[in-house]
Amino acid sequence: MNRKEAKREKGKKDPVIRLLDGIIVVLIFVTLWQVPSALFYKNRADRNPFSQDAEIMSFEMQKGDYAGLIQGSYFNSFGGDPEPDGYRHLADYAEAAFLYRVYHTTGDSRRADLQKSVMEEARAGMGELTVFADKVDRMIPVTE
Repeated sequence: MNRKEAKREKGKKDPVIRLLDGIIVVLIFVTLWQVPSALFYKNRADRNPFSQDAEIMSFEMQKGDYAGLIQGSYFNSFGGDPEPDGYRHLADYAEAAFLYRVYHTTGDSRRADLQKSVMEEARAGMGELTVFADKVDRMIPVTE
């Protein structure tokens, strides 16, 4: 075998090897493209692991996003992060007011009365946030 034949033999690659080389190159590019995104979300999760602070909750109250307030309260209770009591009571009040309206409308007076007591208990613990409870009452009116 002379040099030309050896070079020609060395230059030929099996198609499977070429395919695997192509897959490796694609995986390298995908990895390089996704690493910054993954690091961003990891950093964000480390800073705020599914909890909401009082600033976010007050912003949700001011824009009238009571569903987000309730969701934040659940995130905090599941994560073990205590949020300020007033916000938790307001979230409980908003959820109970919605459920009270549903049960009152459907005629389930036992469950409606239970939600009414939750609303009264939550309103008592709200403190200065009762202004927002009044907004909830205007958003979810209930006729007796």
